[in-house]
Amino acid sequence: MFQATSYIFILLNITAGLLTLLGSVGIFVSLIIQRRVERLQDILEELTDETYREDINLSGKIFKLIEKYQMQYLLPDRPSKTIVRYMDLTICVTIIFWSATLSLAYQPPWHWQALLFLVPMLIAFIIFFFFRQLLKNAINPLNNRLLNSIIPAPIKLRSVSFLSNYVNVSVKAILKQARLNVVIKKKNPLYDNSDPLGQVVLKEELSFDDFYYYCRLYSGNTNLFLGFGEINIRFPKDEITNKPVPIERNINIPMGLTYWDRLPSNSVVTVQLLIFPRGEKHPIEYNFALKTENQYYVSLDEPEAFNNREVIYQVVQNKLDFLEGAEKVPYLEKILGLFVFNKKCYYLANPQPAFNINELKDCCDEIYIN
Repeated sequence: MFQATSYIFILLNITAGLLTLLGSVGIFVSLIIQRRVERLQDILEELTDETYREDINLSGKIFKLIEKYQMQYLLPDRPSKTIVRYMDLTICVTIIFWSATLSLAYQPPWHWQALLFLVPMLIAFIIFFFFRQLLKNAINPLNNRLLNSIIPAPIKLRSVSFLSNYVNVSVKAILKQARLNVVIKKKNPLYDNSDPLGQVVLKEELSFDDFYYYCRLYSGNTNLFLGFGEINIRFPKDEITNKPVPIERNINIPMGLTYWDRLPSNSVVTVQLLIFPRGEKHPIEYNFALKTENQYYVSLDEPEAFNNREVIYQVVQNKLDFLEGAEKVPYLEKILGLFVFNKKCYYLANPQPAFNINELKDCCDEIYIN
């Protein structure tokens, strides 16, 4: 068994060690969180102010703001690993000293009741592990539910749904800075005439994402393309810092294929693009007029953009629920059941009024930067 006086001394030692750890780690973590929250608030305020200046191209400034927040959010790898290793070393040395003190206080013979005296050591070890995780996540709080609710990850600043839900930023103003455009290009410029395909691509000057889209191409009474799905961009980690990339420029998002030979060469291809972010109730509608230009169909003028107040929707359990106006958008009523935030995109190259849902194809082309 253990000597009573020695064991009381050990308990006091453990308590003092935990209180010291609580104070030091608590101060360190609170300072980190406070600094990041203040920086995030400053950036969001500036972002909110700037986005309403729709007449000026502020994409470069918004890009730099998000990159600045990325620098505040994540510490470099080497300092982070040094802090965590120092924490590990301190925990190991403390536990070794406590174990040595317990062994000196022990007097044979052994009784099973002695295991009860080890319970405080086990509890102290669990608390040490918790503090270690808290400190590690405060340094680099990626995918941590506790801290992400306080200091969201930098990639959230490119999410129009997040900005609309939590910051009350105008989605229309944000997308104005994204400089959305739709182009059609030949899938293969040297294609065989037996397979003439064109690729429909959504271009963004800034990579804003986290919204559902509906896209229809038509010329006169002829429907040329139908596509819909969720835009959820995932960039590979930075090769140097091994950290997530918060935002990129000149993004190309493939939305599907159409038949190049069906596109009119002497008239305009009209694009109706509806965007459904979380936190909004009316979609943002873009109307593009595409004209042929070498191997492309492009819009040379600024698109018409407005809030389509004829359509009202809400997001319920990651599914779009249309309250009014679905019948006013062609094909929309027929595909309502597929409007789910599941990171999938679908398209139909030759939509007919009586098409079958089974004819829809998955768009599996990767997003690329150009």
